[in-house]
Amino acid sequence: MRKILNLSVLLFIISFSSLNAQSYLNFPQDTLAKDEFFNYRCMTKFDAAGKVHMVNSRQFDTDANTREIFYRNNVSGSFVTTRVTNNAVDDNYGVLGFDQQGFVHIGWERRDASNNFQLIYANNRNGNFDSTVWITTGGINKATPFMATGKDSTVHFVYYTYLTGNNNAYYRSYNFITKALGPETLLGPASTGSENDIEVAVDNNNKIHIIYSTNTGFNGGALKYFTNENGPLTEINTGIAANGEYPDITISNTNVVNIVYRFATDKRLYVLRRNAGSGAAFDAPLAITPGSIGNPSYWRTVDTDDNGRLYVTYQNSTAPAPKGFFLVHGTTSFVQPILIFEDSSGTYSGRISSSVAARGNGEIAVTFETSVLRNGEIAADIFFKKGTLTITGIQPTSEIAKGYVLEQNYPNPFNPSTTINYQLPSAGFVSLKVYDINGKEVSNLFEGTQSAGSHFIDFNASDLTSGVYFYKLETADFSETKKMTLVK
Repeated sequence: MRKILNLSVLLFIISFSSLNAQSYLNFPQDTLAKDEFFNYRCMTKFDAAGKVHMVNSRQFDTDANTREIFYRNNVSGSFVTTRVTNNAVDDNYGVLGFDQQGFVHIGWERRDASNNFQLIYANNRNGNFDSTVWITTGGINKATPFMATGKDSTVHFVYYTYLTGNNNAYYRSYNFITKALGPETLLGPASTGSENDIEVAVDNNNKIHIIYSTNTGFNGGALKYFTNENGPLTEINTGIAANGEYPDITISNTNVVNIVYRFATDKRLYVLRRNAGSGAAFDAPLAITPGSIGNPSYWRTVDTDDNGRLYVTYQNSTAPAPKGFFLVHGTTSFVQPILIFEDSSGTYSGRISSSVAARGNGEIAVTFETSVLRNGEIAADIFFKKGTLTITGIQPTSEIAKGYVLEQNYPNPFNPSTTINYQLPSAGFVSLKVYDINGKEVSNLFEGTQSAGSHFIDFNASDLTSGVYFYKLETADFSETKKMTLVK
């Protein structure tokens, strides 16, 4: 059976999808950075007004001394980019947050005069990020820092020391009004591992929550959690004594702590939850990705919307799942992974990190980065998608496509059904047909007038034989053909 649908019908389809069906995040896709630079580690957040803010690292090829921090926002209606740093000493691991007045605070890592990594901080309360503060100093490298902005005049930093021998996890605060640094607080023995190793968040009562992996072995380590909700920083047992990797933390509007991590033994993502301020223990770990989906990794941030629904993005580069970026979301149960992006054309050589911000009832903003060899240099581009989800699927957005887009069908290869997505910048006559390898038409999927926006067609090829086929989208001023493979 062949049928044509637009996004308003997608709610029904996804709610009845089988566990093996792959849904697609069919939001308009924008390109935020595409040049000869390696743009990556992009963190994405909504402000109180629903505007999107980002911070990312950028370097030329593999030259670390060209690595700088860039900040972006769409407060004016379109994205404006600000270069926060401009030097030759290596700036990296940018993190951002907002104070109660809506000003932006950024923390990152920088090499000092002795070539050691230290923590740097700046805010735009005076209109720019020109005034920087050294949060740490000394002859020891600091690694994979993270920052959270409090609901007062304090920013909170967590980080590892990084040297041969005994490494540790630390916490330190800075009052951006009085300019006072808090004491460096030792949390315990731990070593850095990768992108997400140690993070801090602030709850609605202005209490801090810290999570980190001890990384005692190749497959992660114990997950350590500290909070000051009842006085001084105190550890609460997470129940994860080994094999915990890449922990991330977000706190809902109702003060529920969500800790997302990967368990090294089965490569699944899990969430640990507890109610902040209650003194309660953590609930049992809840799996948020199915088994045998590849190797989910490199989520820069996770988030919850106003209803407490958790959103997590990740990239996968191994079978059996496609090599691409994915989104999962849920509360007590989670949807099957939604494909954000898959490079079926082979344009990009790799996938880097992704980030998701959430607000309202399912409104999300997603960024993801892909690497490529361009003009002889190793580069990476940043892409952006924004729209609204519900528990059962994807809602239409008010955004209109900026141009004609015919996307690669998914899944591909397929048996016997696949989905073809496309975007129209204006209403008009549309034809979508399928041809065999000899150029013979085998299916007329749609022929008629369609409105502007995003559309998809579910193509069932149960009456065709295995082989290569071509689908062609035609309008009055656009034509494009793509290849797909049916395997029975």
